[in-house]
Amino acid sequence: MSAAPDREQQRKYIRLWETNGPFLDALRDQEIRAADTASSIRMFEQAFRIALRDLPPRESSGLLEWQDWMRRWRSRG
Repeated sequence: MSAAPDREQQRKYIRLWETNGPFLDALRDQEIRAADTASSIRMFEQAFRIALRDLPPRESSGLLEWQDWMRRWRSRG
């Protein structure tokens, strides 16, 4: 199976993003300007308070367990 069709498809995909990139940037900027920031803050504050109420803090973020797992995985090789 030839890699040429895959490479050509990748080129088409890149050209598409190059063409549409400025439009997508302008659309994102417009949506940011139109956003109701105060309402969003109130909504996220309420969600945050619910999370604090319903999900007590954990003693660990899991980072130490992940590091331990990675240490053991590395030592296997």
